[in-house]
Amino acid sequence: MKDLLTYRRSYFLGSVFALALLARCGFSLFFPHALAPDSATWLAPARDLANGLGFTSVLRHPGYITFLASVFTFAGNDNLTAVRLTQALLGSLQVLLLFYLALNVFKKEAVACLAAVFLALYPYAIFQSSEILSECFNSFLLVLFFSLLYSALEQPRKAARCALAGAAFGLTVLTKSTVIVILPFIFAFFYFNRLGLKLFLVLFAAAALTILPWTVRNYRIYDKFVLVNLSGAALFQHNNPATLEIERQTRELQEVKWETPEALEIAKLPPLEADKVYRERALGFMRANPGTVLTLMRMRLTHFWSLYPISHSRVQKLAALLTSGLYIPLAFASFFLAGARWRKTFLLWATVFSYNAVHLVFTTTLRYRIPLDPLLMIFAAFTIDKAFEAYKAKKCGNR
Repeated sequence: MKDLLTYRRSYFLGSVFALALLARCGFSLFFPHALAPDSATWLAPARDLANGLGFTSVLRHPGYITFLASVFTFAGNDNLTAVRLTQALLGSLQVLLLFYLALNVFKKEAVACLAAVFLALYPYAIFQSSEILSECFNSFLLVLFFSLLYSALEQPRKAARCALAGAAFGLTVLTKSTVIVILPFIFAFFYFNRLGLKLFLVLFAAAALTILPWTVRNYRIYDKFVLVNLSGAALFQHNNPATLEIERQTRELQEVKWETPEALEIAKLPPLEADKVYRERALGFMRANPGTVLTLMRMRLTHFWSLYPISHSRVQKLAALLTSGLYIPLAFASFFLAGARWRKTFLLWATVFSYNAVHLVFTTTLRYRIPLDPLLMIFAAFTIDKAFEAYKAKKCGNR
């Protein structure tokens, strides 16, 4: 019986992986692609790194730049097809990781299978795998981290698994440092699940060692502690006198310029001095205009949880409503249905809400929610499974 179940699982995983890879590769190869406005800010430093010029971006995180440069080194500069196909492979592997993560959280094969199918066919994930943006890579790393962490709950070699999870967490921080806000919740997760302080320290040390070379590099350049990157420019860009009007225009699908004349003037200063001025002016604006800040936060909260994108395309809106429009409400229903499993689920929910909280201060687009969507799919799958169980119980009771 055990051999049969193993065979069935292997068959399912092989099939869902092939389905995910086919969908992502097909979209990457046979549909036209226009580079997003932000793509240039990733491609330019990646080309420089691949050509031996080192890291030339002050603002962008090094994780995705290194990924792009690695692909360019092996496949040739500006080989965007190779980037898209590599991201398609990572996105398909992420489907398998999500299966095991869901299995470790809820211990139900049906929940794991549903979550994997959801991600394999998720339109946003398929689309993002073809974009030259960090979301696909960041989403893969985040699910890799959680998959390794949750495997340490009941599997042997806990220290090794925690060390690998720590390294994955460090890579995620180097790709998008937003994730660092969940570190206290990770500590609480170890406490509530009785993994012990020593194992947490193993994870923390592995993460720190992964990030350390980049932080040392920053200290040599700036003569100051900078964990990952200078964030003052991003803070000012989304908290200045022009921000409210710019964000309204983006929601009306107008062409906008995020870099105001004031921001361009500050950018002429040396990086560390510019970062300080950006931060001071952003915080000054926020203190002087609390009403505007609250309006921006409300707009960003609404947009972050929008069930469909701001788009002229009815097809895009329909595709979103039939996927995220269903699984997001189902995921939030599980917040109550899975209450008894809070020791295992709270870290995933803490990650969702922490990401959301950070993006209330910075701008929000639906693609910034992409790394969280696989986690929500697990909860949506759990709700569907609970509903099916309730239906079966009711049906049996009526006999």
